[in-house]
Amino acid sequence: MFCCLRSPEKLTDRPRLFCGRRAGRTLLLLGAGLLLAACGNTEAPNTVEAVEAPAVHVAVIGVEPQSFTVAVPITGTLVSPSSVVVKAETIGKVSMFPKEEGERVAAGEAVAWVDDAHERIAARQAESAVLVAEAALERARVLEAHSRSEFERAQNLLKSGGITDRDHKAAELAERDSRAQVGLAAAQLEQAHSQLAAAQKGLEDSIVRSPVAGEIQAKLVSEGAYVEAPTPVFSVVDNSRLELESMVSSADLGAIGPGQRVAFTVNAFPSEQFEGRVIEVNPAVETETRSAKVRIRVNNSSRRLKAGMFAQGRITTGVESQAILIPAAAVYRSDSAAKSSYVFVAEGGRAIRRNVRIGSERDSVLEIVEGLKPGDVIVAEQSLELAEGVRVTGEPRADRNGT
Repeated sequence: MFCCLRSPEKLTDRPRLFCGRRAGRTLLLLGAGLLLAACGNTEAPNTVEAVEAPAVHVAVIGVEPQSFTVAVPITGTLVSPSSVVVKAETIGKVSMFPKEEGERVAAGEAVAWVDDAHERIAARQAESAVLVAEAALERARVLEAHSRSEFERAQNLLKSGGITDRDHKAAELAERDSRAQVGLAAAQLEQAHSQLAAAQKGLEDSIVRSPVAGEIQAKLVSEGAYVEAPTPVFSVVDNSRLELESMVSSADLGAIGPGQRVAFTVNAFPSEQFEGRVIEVNPAVETETRSAKVRIRVNNSSRRLKAGMFAQGRITTGVESQAILIPAAAVYRSDSAAKSSYVFVAEGGRAIRRNVRIGSERDSVLEIVEGLKPGDVIVAEQSLELAEGVRVTGEPRADRNGT
């Protein structure tokens, strides 16, 4: 501290100030009393006490074990295992196609007809050929019976010497020929039947039938169109039996198996939940996506679901009876997929950063598998004011899990 005094030489003049080190040795000898009187003897404090920031008001939640349904989230598309494109099996013009898209059809029901004039003619010709072959077989059998009788008579005459050996051999040859004629006629009849079956098949193929029960998904031709095998005529889909196909990450496949329950929703009915069961997990993982297809059988007795709908839901893989659950809003993590993150625990009136590891996630609730224990009190929501050691004051939040 520097103090100032007036110069004693010229009191009537404008006073000059002698300050600190600028004052001469002479002034210092005037006496310690004057110097102390002019400067005073008040001492400045050596330290200044720091003022701490006020406590941050936060909502807190007590950690307690709870029951938690462990599930794997999925998204996928509903498909029908009975979705068929029906094609023409004959050549001709579509003469009739009365069904419309969306109409139900039974398995084997006739849906469209192709002009069958040529097939009907061919069928009549085949039927006539069968009649001719049947008549020829009958005649051959009559001749065979006569030849057999003549051969038997020739054998008896040969014993008594009433016929020459030459005539006996002629009778034997005639009997053998008649038997061959019967075989030939039978073969010709079989051939005629085959030709008739082919003609009838052609006639039947002119009627395009649905191979499965379902609904007409699309009419691919119209009446008057010319078709030939294999022209697509229509497609039919069976929505009574649907499957949900979803690609699941290989990291989650270990917990998934046949029979597990699946709950899902579709955009068409956002407030309604549908159910299914896992029926198959593809044995191979796709190298590009590191995921495998999971097939889920869907109960669609109401027929409200349609093939092609987008679905999202969860596969229930188990129940954890002593799970640590906290709201997602309390967790600090770099992205939504991060498993390593941290929370702030309220201890002794201060925020303490605690690293945690996330297990399963459901809606806005996270399962913590490492880092927290029952009895811990955590800050329920993220805040920019929080940091390690910051004083906090909190009140319990009613919805402990943030749901």
